[in-house]
Order: sequence, then C-alpha cells, then structure tokens
Amino acid sequence: MVCTPRAKGDLPTLSEDGDIIVGGIFAAHLDVIHDFPSFAVSPPDTYCESFDIASFRLMQTMIFAIEEINRSKTVLPNITLGYEIHDDCSISAIASKAALALVNGEQELIEYPDCKGSSNVAAIIGCDSSTSSIAAATTVGTFGIPMISYFATCACLSDKQEYPTFFRTIPSDKYQSKLLAELVKTFGWNWIGTVRSNTDYGNFGMRTFIEEAQKIGVCIAYSESFYRTDSADKISKIVQVMKEATTRVVVGFLQKRDMRVLIQEILRQNVTGIQWIGTEGWLTGDTLISVEGAKARVGAIGPTTRRIELAGLRDHLLKIHPSRFPDSIFVKEFWESLFSCSLTSDDTTEIRSSAFQERPCTGSEHLNGLENTYLPAIMDGSSYHVYKAVYAVAHALDDMLSCEEGNGPFINNTCANISSFQPWQFLSTLVDCHEFTLRPRIDHDDIALGLLAVADAAVL
Repeated sequence: MVCTPRAKGDLPTLSEDGDIIVGGIFAAHLDVIHDFPSFAVSPPDTYCESFDIASFRLMQTMIFAIEEINRSKTVLPNITLGYEIHDDCSISAIASKAALALVNGEQELIEYPDCKGSSNVAAIIGCDSSTSSIAAATTVGTFGIPMISYFATCACLSDKQEYPTFFRTIPSDKYQSKLLAELVKTFGWNWIGTVRSNTDYGNFGMRTFIEEAQKIGVCIAYSESFYRTDSADKISKIVQVMKEATTRVVVGFLQKRDMRVLIQEILRQNVTGIQWIGTEGWLTGDTLISVEGAKARVGAIGPTTRRIELAGLRDHLLKIHPSRFPDSIFVKEFWESLFSCSLTSDDTTEIRSSAFQERPCTGSEHLNGLENTYLPAIMDGSSYHVYKAVYAVAHALDDMLSCEEGNGPFINNTCANISSFQPWQFLSTLVDCHEFTLRPRIDHDDIALGLLAVADAAVL
C-alpha cells in the first residue's frame, strides 16, 4: 500500500535539516496573484507579490533563534534543530495548505505503514494574522500539533475547545481593546467613530472595545467595517461618513493592509484633522510609511508591544546577501525590494513577482547604515515574539530530553522518546513547561511569555 499526497507544494520554502524540525509560517508576501481555475486542467501554481520586508526579518529571527539554540551547550545538547518555513502570502487558504505540508512532509510516495507515522515537525511557529492562524490551527489541531503564533491577537483563539493546540507569545486583543477604551476615556473623548477590518481580528477586537467603551460612558457616532478587496465605492462611502461626522476622533481596529487602502482613499478625498487611535495591527506597519501616509495619520496614538533589542540579531540580519544564498528566492526578492533593483536570472519564472526590473543590482549594495523595517533603529516587539516562540519549543523539547524513566509524566511514569515522540506527548510537555532561561511563564489560555498587559505608547 502506498500513500500519495493530494497536491504538491508550489510555493518556495526556507529549510535546514536537523534531528528535530520546527515548522514556520510567515507572510513573506502581502498579496496573491489570482489565476482562476478553468476546471479543465490542473489548477495553476500560486504566485505571490508585494514582498514584505518586515516579515522577512521575522523569518530570519526564527532562523537566528534556532542557530543560537544549536550553539548552546545547555539547551538541547547533542540535538540539532532544523527548520522548514513556508510563506502563506497573507491568505488563510494558503496558511492551511502550508500547515498540512509541514505536518505531512514533502515526500511523493510513502509506503505503508509509514503513512500513519508521526508529524514531520514538532511544532509550528505562526501565523502572523488571526484569520490565517484560525485556518492553520483548525487544521493542525486535529493532529495534536502545537502551534505558537507571534502576532495573532484575536481573543477568539483563546477558546481551547476550538483551538486546543494553539498558543501565542503576544497578548490577546482582550487586553488591547480594554486599553484602547481606557486611552479614549483618559483623553476625554466621549464621542468617537470606529472603523475596523472585516476579519476575525477586526470584528472580535472592535466588539470588545465598544463593550468596554460604553461601560465607561463613551458614545459611538458610527461603526464601519471593510476589507481591502471591497469595492472602491464602499470604501469611498466609509470615508465620506468620516468626513461628515461631528467627531474627528476615530478608533481604527485595522490590519495594516486594510489601513493602507483606507489611507489612500482619505488622501484622495483630502480628509484632514482626524485624530487616530490605532492598534498594534497597523500602528507600526511599514505599508503606511510614505510622506502622504505620514501626514494622514500624524498624531496617531495607541499601544504597541515592548521594543526589545536581541543580542546578535542585528549582526545576523546584516549577513544576508544574495551571494551567500544564491538559490534562495526569498533573499532574491528581499534584495530587489529593498534596493529597487533586479537580480539577473536565467529563469524568467523566478522573477515573475519582482516589482523592480528597471536597473540591475550591482551586488555592491550594503545593508549597513540602512534604517527601515528590516533594520529599524530599535527592534519592535514582533522579533522578540518570534524568538520567544522558538525558545518555548526548545525548552519543552529539553524537558523531554532530561526526563528520567520511572519519574516521567506519562503512563507508568514513562518518558517520551526524544527521537520518536508523539505530538500529544510534546503538547503535554509544552503546556507544563513553566520556566526557562527567558524566565517567562506559559499560560495555556494566552501563552503570554512575559507580562500580558505591558505596552508602550506609540505616538506618530
């Protein structure tokens, strides 16, 4: 008996072999090129565009953390961690497909009884959005595979009946929504408008915010929602509502790609004087960095996660260069996007998503001295959230490795075999792993590694 996969993966990956593999799902691209199937032939390959430099930094942070652990003499000695990182292109369907690929591996033919073998990965680090995390967590939860998100904040993901293997290293929106309500009240803004992304992130977060705001006497003038693929007419009407409202204070519970679309329409209609109260989802987003965009959101305030500089990360990021990774499509797109140039290639399909083909890259471009979302002056909290997620996996594995037979947590006081453990065994260890060198505590409701409600105010 032979098992064959139903579909082949058609998106690029970053991978490195090891004794134990850690999976990763990141949004390296912001948009997907839709080729609608004809249903007469096999569906075409998926192509993505709009390379996201900030997400590439997070991918590299995961690799940095794994390489750091592999050099450690105290965490997982004599065990080498590998990784397999997928791009979900900010699409929940692709995130689900990536999660399945990580669980099943990429083998073309699998002989029975290996069809019933363990997962290809010990755990998955991802995703970056709540909607993608919901799709992926639903997929892998069936198999008992732990999934630790670094940026999915929807309070809905705290439901352990629905998402029993989902964790996160960032507080849920339950806390952000309450903080936003208190922020509005502190400034004496009792009459406000709200705009949200029509996603799980926006809908759940705004619902909690409005409940909390109304409890403390804040009144809502209007509440609008949209998604970035909605018609231009719908988005235009929302901006018209904002323009004609008697309040200039607007709370935006938005994803950064939705905020980009909204800002463009605000600029088109020349709407000024809005006092934005923002969420982590867009407040520090690089998609809004432009002269015009900065003017439209001047004075915006809101919470962001604590900024932390990870020792050694900046040096790791500076080492990325096409000459060191000539076969990496991610490094190629990163370089082209960052320096607005084109790396020559004999394979024209490789550069289909490249936005910059006007001038060739010289190879002499330097990362030193740059200040952008890849190398910010001070690292934002997102890199630290990825770093903590990797270390959570490593310390749980280390606990399994140090288990003594006769004193183990499983039936008859047995231990899991580090080289052939089952997903449920690792999940149990991850939940029970409370202390590790970063000194956070894992909370099964919201794995908030560190202080849940700590946030710095971001003023733009």
